[in-house]
Order: sequence, then structure tokens, then C-alpha cells
Amino acid sequence: MDLPTYSLAERDRRWDLARRLMDAEAVDALVVHGGHEDGGPAEWAPDVYFTNDRPGAIVVFPRGDEPIALVRSPAHICDHLDASAGGAAAWIRPENMLVARHAHGVVEVLRAHRLGNAAIGVLGLEPCPPFHAGPLMPYTLWSSVLRQLPRLTCKPVEAGFVARTLVQSAEQLAVVGRAAAIGEATAQAMLRAVRPGVTEASVYAAGMAECLRQGAVAPGMSIASGKEFVACGPPAWSYRPQAPRVIEEGDLVLAEIRCSYGMRESRQRVAIAVGDIHPELESAAEAARASYEAGLAALRPGRTFGEVVTAMRRPLHETGAWHAHPLAYALNPCAAVCGAGAGLGALPETARYGLLAEQPTIGSDLPLRPGMTFALTPNCAYGRRPAGVGGTVVVGEDTPIELNTVTTHLMRSH
Repeated sequence: MDLPTYSLAERDRRWDLARRLMDAEAVDALVVHGGHEDGGPAEWAPDVYFTNDRPGAIVVFPRGDEPIALVRSPAHICDHLDASAGGAAAWIRPENMLVARHAHGVVEVLRAHRLGNAAIGVLGLEPCPPFHAGPLMPYTLWSSVLRQLPRLTCKPVEAGFVARTLVQSAEQLAVVGRAAAIGEATAQAMLRAVRPGVTEASVYAAGMAECLRQGAVAPGMSIASGKEFVACGPPAWSYRPQAPRVIEEGDLVLAEIRCSYGMRESRQRVAIAVGDIHPELESAAEAARASYEAGLAALRPGRTFGEVVTAMRRPLHETGAWHAHPLAYALNPCAAVCGAGAGLGALPETARYGLLAEQPTIGSDLPLRPGMTFALTPNCAYGRRPAGVGGTVVVGEDTPIELNTVTTHLMRSH
């Protein structure tokens, strides 16, 4: 199988983007905190954007030089060695990979490049919503850097980085397309596994197995089932000691798949009817499909993410429905997300909760440009009867490009 990969031309494009970011922000280098390597393929891994290597590095990128990767342990070096031995075109030269992921390592690299008194841009000093409400850079690490380099001038540059990286290159779009295809195959494997008498865990396992078999991962996949429910998050049996629910005739199985291939992400919202389902569940699926179509119609260059959200909400509001989960996300990175949960307080059972607050829409003013990727994953509920459909879409030059078709309709188990 001819799988999409990244060329050195893609590396050069990204490094040029970094230098243009430095020019725009008037800084002489970037320091990039990539988060924790064991966090899985996160929505926010800017170190990998510049290294094309194992996550979890701090990258120091001087304006006039190549990036230097400060890694946590020799295990990163082992990965780099094996990649080179296997014929992969490494982006980071061995001389620029240091087992020095700590404050002293950052300081020494900055000093070696005569940047101890310079202005530098930092990714990790400010929150990066919607999924990082607080900064990624550890306080103890960065305060130590500043104590050792008191004349260093630091400027947060997350916003500029995100704005420049949301538009995907042709090579990145090929990788996103592969992720979306695997996500759809994951959904079809789940469909084959669904039948009365099996557990949610069996359906979840079938989807995960197919995703892994095709060389991708699905971190944080959500699943829920039943005839009346509101949750569709991590399965309860993954964090609470209890038996997975057994699927019954008349159930609706809902899932959200986050498929990551090569650190590019796709999303699919899955709804599988097990035999004949309640008419309100059928209606919810129809309204979710109408919301998806409204999102497609609005996803055009020159419009904003907020306009897409407004269009997607309209079919739900017209039928008196509410949505517990976001209708749409920006992907790669996840820079915008639709608000959700406004109707939860209408359920009588919620009266005892101390505070209910709607999740606000983040990134309403994000302008749409060709090459951006979005998850249109509308969900609709009438009371406690929810359904949802959707998949990954690319903003085209004129019309949007749908990367998923199977998961954008209600699926039926036979």
C-alpha cells in the first residue's frame, strides 16, 4: 500500500513558516514546549510539527539555524537511530538532538547561539484553548530559565503559530485523508460488531482493533448506547469499576472517533441503530443530518467559523432539539470549537446540580481559508433521546471536500 508520508520539501515549508513567524513577531528564536510524550497524539504537539519525530521534546529554533530538539531520555535517541536505519529522512540532525529536556538545557542552547539577551517567541506560555485552558510550559522550568537568563525577553506566539498552521499543505491533506479513511473503516468495524447481546466493550474493541490494524490510533474514542441517555464520552467502564453495558434490540449506539495518523487528526460521529429504534431517535438522526448539510453549505472561504456554527444550530432549534456536545471543531490544530450544553438544564433531573454552565463557542471569528480541516459532527437530542452523525471536511477553493460519507448518515445494524 502506498501510504502518504512527509518529504523534505514539507520540512522546509514548515521551517520557513517558523522563520516568517519570527519575522512577524520580531523575535530571534522560538522555544517550543511540546507537552508530555505519553499524552498520546494530542491536538497540540508543535514540537512534532518541526521535528517529525517522537512527541515530547522542547524545540529551540534559532532564526538563522536549524531547530534543536531537547529530549527527555536516551529512548528518543534510540527511536531516531532506528528511523534513520530504516531509511526515514530524519528532519533533525543527530548533532541537534540533545538529551537535555530541562531548564539548563534550554539555557545552554540559547547561550550557545548567543541568544541569552535576545527576544524569543515561546509556544507554551499562554493558554491554548479549547483543549489547554492553562499554559503547557511548567512554571518551575520556565522560571528557572528566566533566573539564569534575566535579560531574556519572552513573547507568547501561540496565536500566530496556530493562524499559520491551520491551512494544510497538499502533503498534510493526504495524511488527513488517510486518517479519515481509517476513521471510516473503524466505524464500519464497529457496525459489524454491533448486535443484541454484545457489550459496548466488544464494539469499542472492534473499532480500536481496525484502527490499529491500519496503522493509526484513536485516542479518547467515545461510546454510549441505550434508548435514553445523554452522555457520549469515555466509556464509564474505562474510569469506574463496572461492567460494560450489554446492547439490546432497539438501542442506539453512539460513538465519536478521533483517528490520528501521522499526527494529523480526523473525527467521525457514529450512530448505529440496533433494529427498530424509537421515533424520536430517528428524528434526532434526521435533524443531525440536516445540521451537517447546513454546515457544509456554510463552510466556504471568506466566511467565519461562527457562521458555520449558527447555520448548524438552526435545524436543531427549529425542531426544539438541543445538543450536549459540540457540533463542529477546527482540526489540525483544534483552534475552534462550537459551544454546547445549553439545553441540559431543561432536563428535570439536573435541578439538583450546583451549577450548570453552557460551553461557549471558541474561535467564532476564525476566517475560513482553503486547506483548513474541520469536523462537522452534529448531535441532536429530544429530551434524553440523542443521535449524531458527521465526519471530516476540508475547506475547498469553492465547495467543501467531504472526507467521510458512511458516518454522515444513520447506520443500521442487520
